[in-house]
Amino acid sequence: MIKKTIILAIAAVMFVSATATAQALNEKSEIAAGPAGRLMLEKHREEGMIAREDRLTIEKDGKVKVIFASEGRAIEQVLHANFDGSPGDELLIVMELGGSAGMLELALFQYKAGNYQQIWEETGFSAGKIALADEDGDKNPEIIIDYFTDDTPAREARSIYTCKNGKIKLLKTTPANKAG
Repeated sequence: MIKKTIILAIAAVMFVSATATAQALNEKSEIAAGPAGRLMLEKHREEGMIAREDRLTIEKDGKVKVIFASEGRAIEQVLHANFDGSPGDELLIVMELGGSAGMLELALFQYKAGNYQQIWEETGFSAGKIALADEDGDKNPEIIIDYFTDDTPAREARSIYTCKNGKIKLLKTTPANKAG
């Protein structure tokens, strides 16, 4: 009787854990709100699957419009700012590509004529950290990417990108031996 009770207790714990895991794989959070609507991030992964199917949407007046679907990549961060001073903000989407190297992909979307349009994509940053800061003094943030190089051994490096008139340009890269 004691063995049966212990087995039932373990089965109940496993069921609760599986249910909690399934719930944790489906999250929805608001990134920003404005005249275009509520910008929402939906993180989704089917139970038993590794790949994620995350997406960014705008919700307004009961309608949902998909801005971006991750297609298997995990959206880890969405930075919402005005990068170039023009009307409308931009969205920087930071995605993890999976695997042990921690590779990141970035996509920048600009709001124009009522829609977000992708204007830039960059990939291949290993175990990176993404931040925004005004590096050139124009009162608009630049994209700062701290990452590890492909050198053996890997070293830290930093690349800074600026956005002007809807165009992305590499402002500078700090060599791996001087980064940090």
